[in-house]
Amino acid sequence: MFNLLIVDDDITIVDVIQNKIEWETLGITQLHIAYNVSKAKKILLESSIDIIISDIEMPKETGLDLLKWVRDEGLSCEFLFLTCHEDFSFAKLAINYGANAYLTKPFDVDTMVLNIQKIITNLKQKRSMEKNSSYGEWMEQKHTFVKLDFWKALLDGKLMDQRLIDWEIETRHIDIKDNRSYRLIYSKLNNTDSDIDQYGKDVFEYILEGMQSEILTGKIGNENVIKFYTSDTLCYIAVCEEEDLELLRMKCEELLDNYQRYFQATLTACISNIYNLKELPKARNSLKTLFDSNIGYYGTIFFEKDVEVTTLEEMQILDLQRMVRLVERKELDQILRYLKKVFRDLSECKQLNIQSLYMIKQEIVQVAYGDLMKKGIQATKLFYDDQAIKLAERSTDSPVDLIRWCKQLFEKIFEYEEEIEKSLSVIDRINEYVHEHYHENISRNEIAEVFFLTPEYLAKLYKKKTGINIKNYINGYRIKMAKDMLKSEVLSISDIAEKVGFDNFSYFSTIFKKTTGMTPKDFRNNG
Repeated sequence: MFNLLIVDDDITIVDVIQNKIEWETLGITQLHIAYNVSKAKKILLESSIDIIISDIEMPKETGLDLLKWVRDEGLSCEFLFLTCHEDFSFAKLAINYGANAYLTKPFDVDTMVLNIQKIITNLKQKRSMEKNSSYGEWMEQKHTFVKLDFWKALLDGKLMDQRLIDWEIETRHIDIKDNRSYRLIYSKLNNTDSDIDQYGKDVFEYILEGMQSEILTGKIGNENVIKFYTSDTLCYIAVCEEEDLELLRMKCEELLDNYQRYFQATLTACISNIYNLKELPKARNSLKTLFDSNIGYYGTIFFEKDVEVTTLEEMQILDLQRMVRLVERKELDQILRYLKKVFRDLSECKQLNIQSLYMIKQEIVQVAYGDLMKKGIQATKLFYDDQAIKLAERSTDSPVDLIRWCKQLFEKIFEYEEEIEKSLSVIDRINEYVHEHYHENISRNEIAEVFFLTPEYLAKLYKKKTGINIKNYINGYRIKMAKDMLKSEVLSISDIAEKVGFDNFSYFSTIFKKTTGMTPKDFRNNG
């Protein structure tokens, strides 16, 4: 079906590409190899090549030189570039000449396969369009987008009236029969960060969309799979004409196997009941509610007919006294085991849903913040970093996400509490902060905020460990620095006062005399 050319001066890389990929499975019938651009040009003139995998950095002529030559010759080839350097000026130039993808060495073979699959899909669509008349070519090119747009408008609830649905089908010239029934396969992807980092967001979403279309609907060119986000969670809805539940379950299992093979993300999918066109918007909303109220199905494939929407009475879920004891003893493993047991119990009675996860989260926050307040630690200041915010936002997506958030929450609490208990190190850090910022307008309030403590607790802790008041320490250090400046600098006394952090000269003079027994002027004259 397709011919492919590998161009790279590194024999080892060529061997890996040649031997690690199942080319026949991808539809590659002829594989050509060139170890330099000159040889590649000869092959291109003698053979019909559809796809070129080329290194960019090669002796004499580069992969970009080959790309320019191919375009100048009017040859129709798709390019996948390899490079040892993440120099995106190369990427920009390659894209300008119509390259399809850009991978850095060492590359992941599975990532290369996915990029080749994307290229082949585009080639198949291009070949299909070339077979038609000029009008047919235009329609073929637009057909996918027109049909997808129809499904999106329908599922979004914009086509509620049957007459409007019929009119849209007729004017769009799409092959949808209004008298037939459909099933929706609603899927959610959790924990996608590592996959997006590896493949890039657009490529990752494109691959997933292609997988869903080919496996669930049997179409290589996507016409029936809609991508959307609920909060930050990536979701897809596949509109399936197939009504056989067992067959759809097998297709979903095949999809799940492919996801687990290539990605780190967790797939959860629900196969809907049978609906007519007009009922599909309502079906979509029902499936979303079903997901939210049955989180116990996380990471599985399930049927709408087997699940009920459950509600939870306003009640306390966790044994708060038990949680308080475990937190006081810093028994993180026991906390996590207890939460997992609670999840199992809720799942067995079909009460594990977004509402119950939200209530559990609030109860955990109550226990955690109560523990911190006892020790005078400002809880809100301790959890404002990006990672903590992201974990908190996703914590009610699934039991796994709540466990992950809870683990990070208490790890951070216990680590900081242990640091506070070793308070000498905290005192050292406070003194170091004073030494670095004495010339600024600092007080116990600013210092307490930096160290996530309440001002009252900071003052009490500092007095207990050092025997002096934190305010007196700040002023004492300022006077020490002022004495050094009075001895060695020619600045005026008022300038020195301002330079060491006093905005009131009279107050500076009073503190200076109280500390040294003489005025700043007398100290300078006697120095």
